[in-house]
Amino acid sequence: MKIKSFLLALLALAIASDAFPGWVFTQNSEGERQTSFIQDNKMRFVAPDHILIFDLNKHNICFANPKEKTYWSGSPDEFSAQVRKGAENLDKMLEQQLAQVPPQQREAFKQAIRQQIKTRVSTPAAKVEIRLTEKFAKVAGYNVRKYEILINGQLRQDQWIAKDIRMHKTFDVKRFGKMMRAFHAGFGKGGEDVAFSSPQVMGLLEKGWPLRKTDYDDEGYRETEEVIKVRKKQLRGSLFDSPKGYRRISMREIFGK
Repeated sequence: MKIKSFLLALLALAIASDAFPGWVFTQNSEGERQTSFIQDNKMRFVAPDHILIFDLNKHNICFANPKEKTYWSGSPDEFSAQVRKGAENLDKMLEQQLAQVPPQQREAFKQAIRQQIKTRVSTPAAKVEIRLTEKFAKVAGYNVRKYEILINGQLRQDQWIAKDIRMHKTFDVKRFGKMMRAFHAGFGKGGEDVAFSSPQVMGLLEKGWPLRKTDYDDEGYRETEEVIKVRKKQLRGSLFDSPKGYRRISMREIFGK
């Protein structure tokens, strides 16, 4: 009887551990409410003006526009390839995008955008440094520790990591990092968005999950987002499907060509 009771207890623990494999994070970003859902190597991020769905198993990303009820879905490699193709046809694309801009301002906009693209493409990969601090806090009921992310020697972001929230069983952060680097490849290697998906930054997500982030720019402006509620629950698989009732659009429509 004791052995039977022991086996039943083990079974109950196993069931309990798999009963709520998903995570739901509700966060506030400068007054805007956002929600992230994570389960089975999938992530759905919902903001008032856009939805992003990442499926690591299928190597697929979905962008959805709730206002227009449209979405695009495909691999990050497809997106990156289209970005490069768009850069080759930049003048035509800019003419369409800037059609409503007065002629005297249009050329100035074109030159600025061309320079930004040229700088990104020609700039080498950024140097990323992670700096551990001795600052601790409590966010959404979890103990967190502050890590600073420096890009080319400048502080660009800090992350407050909750070591008690580990994603290694439900979300492969290394694969996510590779996926995001493939997505950003079309924009060149020198952008900070590429740096934020670097192995160094993804390594932070292996230590725990960030519940507070602050971004810093060259002008000293700070933008903070903070998780205000954390839930662990079973999520329905359809939550990570392309939005129903939305019209699928092509990359051509996204880039205005």
